[in-house]
Amino acid sequence: MNAISRAITDSDKVAFHLIGGDALSYRALEDLSCRTGHAFHALGLRHGDHVAMMIENRAALIALVWAAQRSGLYYTLIPTHLMPDEAAYMASDSSAQLIATSDRFIDLWRSVRAGLGTVRHWLTVDAPQDGFAAWRDVIADYPATPAPDALEGSAMLYSSGTTGRPKGIKKAIGTVRFGEEPLAAIYRERHVMDEHTVYLSPAPLYHAAPLRAVLAVNRLGGSVIALAKFEAEPLLAAIDRYRVTHVQLVPTMLRRLLDLPDAVRAQYNVSSLRRVIHAAAPCPIDLKQAAIDWFGPIVTEYYGGTEGIGATYIDSEEWLTHPGSVGRAIMGELHIVGEDGAELPVGAVGDVYFGNGPRFAYHNAPEKLEAATHPEGWVTLGDIGRVDEEGYLYLVDRKSFVINSGGVNIYPAEAEEALRSHPAVADVAVIGVPNRDFGEEVKAVIELRAGVLASEALRDDLIAHCRARISAVKCPRSVDFIDIMPRSDAGKLLKGVLRQDYWGRDTA
Repeated sequence: MNAISRAITDSDKVAFHLIGGDALSYRALEDLSCRTGHAFHALGLRHGDHVAMMIENRAALIALVWAAQRSGLYYTLIPTHLMPDEAAYMASDSSAQLIATSDRFIDLWRSVRAGLGTVRHWLTVDAPQDGFAAWRDVIADYPATPAPDALEGSAMLYSSGTTGRPKGIKKAIGTVRFGEEPLAAIYRERHVMDEHTVYLSPAPLYHAAPLRAVLAVNRLGGSVIALAKFEAEPLLAAIDRYRVTHVQLVPTMLRRLLDLPDAVRAQYNVSSLRRVIHAAAPCPIDLKQAAIDWFGPIVTEYYGGTEGIGATYIDSEEWLTHPGSVGRAIMGELHIVGEDGAELPVGAVGDVYFGNGPRFAYHNAPEKLEAATHPEGWVTLGDIGRVDEEGYLYLVDRKSFVINSGGVNIYPAEAEEALRSHPAVADVAVIGVPNRDFGEEVKAVIELRAGVLASEALRDDLIAHCRARISAVKCPRSVDFIDIMPRSDAGKLLKGVLRQDYWGRDTA
């Protein structure tokens, strides 16, 4: 049963509920998104035009997203942690004609509003303020009926921007009728989702993975439960209270859950879970094994990117016989390519490309797509890996993270996995820092577990621990300690932030 039929036959069913916040039934979601769609049209927005939203996790954001989706518009969800100039860049680069926001960000937009010439309409999901009309007031007089011949819109989310300004990842909208978008079928098949699904979303909804999952669950007629922010014990409490069937995590979240005392975890019943899905960052083998031991063989993983050029998938049974793999291709064709551009044989390490996948563009940056495209038309997300004889992909590292020391390529992920097995380590990043003789040398930056004190003896022990597990050339020559590892709210390690502290001065 899809969202439209659910709104008619089971109108009181929860479509979206923010714990500690507001909720939307399917009837309310249909009502608000239809009214908003009519309002968008009355404001002059047409198929292929662009809107932007900067709103924290809440039900109003989901209603606005569905309004744009059913109006044939592009919409950008602007990360809520951005500074004013960063948010203004996304609004300007996308040529947004309308911005919807909340009280929390009104002052931010006022500070940059004068420089956003394409924005013609300003809405707030809260009470009206000077220059910002109240969204619910704007839509109040429009009908709660679907627009005839409505077409599907599309999110245009921005890349992380690890090199230069982030770029919008833009899919062709085409003329797909609203309700015919095929993504929900993938969630039904791979993640066993249906109208009985209760999906828990602990991440910010401006990220691609949680946004796509929420939309898929709504299309299938299930219910979404969301957290305002991730916290380990409250997440378990939500699973218990709402009888959650599906949850999507990143490895950092898994680590925080597993770090809870056994007595705390035992307080909560997680037997309702049918799938624990993880993605977005490499998952250490020991962490994945511990998650399967706890939740059972319901832990699944996928690899892909916001670009949507391809994807792999692996379930628990497959992973237990292929530990460390992120699965086989379920979208696109995998190719491993050497530095000379030639495709490499089974087992060889090279750049990971997807061929024959869906097409996309980097908005206003054709050169970025050109740089990521192989002469055969394959496209890379910038990862390095290998494929075994059965077609299972094993990621080695990000290409941009590779350390070149004296002409030798060193993959930081190997040392990171070795160091994570040390009982004192809560989180770790291995980076290249300047070396006068070799260009770069290997350094580990480590966040210690609570109660562990930094010392020279511990530094020596960590290096020895690493060297006992992998080649010494791959191990850090030095260790620095950090209070909190810089990670995005999607759990991705911000190595660029760490590297800034070392590059620009000679640490040799």
